[in-house]
Amino acid sequence: MKSDIQIAQEVKMEHINKIAEKLNLSEDYIEQYGKYKCKLSLEIFEKNKEKKNGKLVLVTAINPTPAGEGKSTVTVGLGQALCKMEKMR
Repeated sequence: MKSDIQIAQEVKMEHINKIAEKLNLSEDYIEQYGKYKCKLSLEIFEKNKEKKNGKLVLVTAINPTPAGEGKSTVTVGLGQALCKMEKMR
């Protein structure tokens, strides 16, 4: 079985701009932290609050597991699961 680091090193990361483009997010709403991560402006939630076809899940506080799984792991895993279920495009 491959180690976590081996798996991570084999993955080709996708630039955050490509991900934002897939989600129809304007660059006005993202604050980039390097090439592969960003934060979303709160303005995007205000702009889209009247839309009826969307859902918002905020992962705001969680105690990490002994394996170190916390907010980031939950958020990424949830996003991946929704994509796999074809709920988020």
